[in-house]
Amino acid sequence: MTTVVEYPLSVTGQYQYHDVIGLLSGGGPGFSGPVSVTLGPDGLLHVASRANPNQPEAVRVTRCTIDGDYVGEFCGWGEGPGQFIWITAIAFGPDGNLYLSDENTHRISRFTAKGEFIGCWGELGRGSGQLNRPSGLAFAPDGTMLVTDSLNYRIQRFTSDGTFLAYWGEMGDAPGQFDMPWGVAVDGAGQVYVSDWRNDRIQKFDADGAHVATFDGTDGGDGFSRPNGLAVDRGGRIYVCDWWNDRVQILDETGRVIDTLIGHSGTSKWARTFLDANPDIEEKLNLATQNIELKRRFYRPTAVTVSDDGLVFVADCYRHRVQIYRRL
Repeated sequence: MTTVVEYPLSVTGQYQYHDVIGLLSGGGPGFSGPVSVTLGPDGLLHVASRANPNQPEAVRVTRCTIDGDYVGEFCGWGEGPGQFIWITAIAFGPDGNLYLSDENTHRISRFTAKGEFIGCWGELGRGSGQLNRPSGLAFAPDGTMLVTDSLNYRIQRFTSDGTFLAYWGEMGDAPGQFDMPWGVAVDGAGQVYVSDWRNDRIQKFDADGAHVATFDGTDGGDGFSRPNGLAVDRGGRIYVCDWWNDRVQILDETGRVIDTLIGHSGTSKWARTFLDANPDIEEKLNLATQNIELKRRFYRPTAVTVSDDGLVFVADCYRHRVQIYRRL
């Protein structure tokens, strides 16, 4: 007989599994390949689904409460104003609006928190202010936006309306260089953290883009393998989606690994509703117990965000859900 711990702990016990939101769905309550997650000023969770080329209707941003109550969504697959195809990240600005990066159209779009289109900017190119596969988005304390310009191997800084301000970085593996940078986060002091995807490391910069430190996950851990989404909480702890290793590593301010989240998902509220309406499917799932523990784990976690009260939200991309932990 297998005993399931309802609220299991993280590897070193500093975090506890709290809940899960999710269900594979092309619309309504559910996600399809969630790649970014953020909390809005209204307290609602916003989750961006990337879906796949054969499911354009599933490319959307879903709005729900942190308790898993579905509120709504907005979508509009395409290349026109207000539309998007390959979502990479969403982030709220200090103006309360939601910003979305699309690596297909090489632009940033701005929406209200409810999904009403405001405007967009960006074009493919290598010049200042031009973009090539923008991915991560983050806002600095001064209100400026940082964009990870992945295939231009740099970080660009803009005003919230898209006016170019500065950039730093180039291709390479030396300090301050990048090989397909992905996620970006900013702490309260304005210091910038970038997940350097193909170099398997996190780089830290000051507010002006000067290199400060490099973290490769080997101090207290066994290293990163294709890190992507990341976040920094009020206490300076750094949360890294260690994509290829199917885990989230948590670092202290010095870059030392202090804990690891591996995924402990139970059945979400949305999945419970679906199974209650389809008892034959649940019966079949109950018979397939050989891989149940594996399916509780993360499978390519892609994004992470942290609330001020210590909740950690992880976009568990290939499982089509958001797993939630609480810092103890």
